[in-house]
Amino acid sequence: MFGRFGRRSPLRPAWNRADADPEDLREYDAFGPWLLPVRSAAEMPRRFRPAYAELKDADHLIKVPRSIERRDAYPGADLYGAVFALDTDGFTLLTAVDEVEGFVGRQVAWDEVAAVRAVTNLLHSDFVLLLKEGDALTVTYNSVSADLMTRVVAFVRQHFVEPDDFAPGAVNDPEEFEDFFFNAVLAEERHGGQFMLPIHFEAPGKSCRNARNRRRVTTGLLILLSGSELVIVDRDAPTRRRFFAHYIYRKTYLGLTSVRAFRLQPPPDAMPGRFMMLELIIEQQRLGIACFKTPDRLIDLLRRRGVARL
Repeated sequence: MFGRFGRRSPLRPAWNRADADPEDLREYDAFGPWLLPVRSAAEMPRRFRPAYAELKDADHLIKVPRSIERRDAYPGADLYGAVFALDTDGFTLLTAVDEVEGFVGRQVAWDEVAAVRAVTNLLHSDFVLLLKEGDALTVTYNSVSADLMTRVVAFVRQHFVEPDDFAPGAVNDPEEFEDFFFNAVLAEERHGGQFMLPIHFEAPGKSCRNARNRRRVTTGLLILLSGSELVIVDRDAPTRRRFFAHYIYRKTYLGLTSVRAFRLQPPPDAMPGRFMMLELIIEQQRLGIACFKTPDRLIDLLRRRGVARL
């Protein structure tokens, strides 16, 4: 009666531990949905090993597992679909090419980065570099590796955000709010003594309309200021159905010194219950922020920094 539960996956060939290559066996035993640091040539997936000599001195060298069932994995299989590295010069992403051996690579210097974004939706997460030329580089991973990626995001922020001596002046008073979720995010961002000043908050759960004029509720928005860095916390979509669960949230980090211009687009036909769109322009990158109320303090900050309003 238990026969069908003992069947081998049709995607996995027959194998046994005694005959497996020790190096392949170590990789197989360590494999899972988590990201893993690469500390030696032996830990570099075979497909990407030709690039190890160039990347071995990176501050972070991390391999990204393929999204496959554990029962389909076996020693010697192509278990990793990407490798990425970060150092003081920039970010390198190597991605496997399906159907053939080898990979494609993309290197980005830190002065090419407009913003970094971390997206979390239960077990699905994305690490996104928004580039000044208008496109983006994305690494998708399982949220079980959140602690590692928090350190990666912190490293990126240290290297692409340009500090300056601008004094925020009138925006020194924090925006007060009581929402549990956004307060938890604020506490997380302040971990380790990091200065974070809330300058704009929109409470979730307010009645609104979506782009099709259907009744919805807001998902909320929090904008934080930390020196010359802006942190935008939202729930990806600005609206949701009233009684539907909504788990996704994202954090976008950008340097104010890189913002060249901004525009505030009013709601269509100035209809009540609709969202306005604040657009931050960083060369060819357009970063849109859906706002249910006018972000006056942010606009004033941009104006006093000499950012052009379009």
